Amino acid sequence: MAERDTLSGLTAAEAKEFHSFFMQGTLGFVAISAVAHLLIWMWRPWF
Repeated sequence: MAERDTLSGLTAAEAKEFHSFFMQGTLGFVAISAVAHLLIWMWRPWF
């Protein structure tokens, strides 16, 4: 059985898997947000 001696209770492999999913979600959110900002700026530039 894997040792769970970290503060989060995850093993190193589980932590790496969680981190990869978290980063994919964050990058996806940033990409969608950037596209939305670009489209709004093309519609109504404010500067």
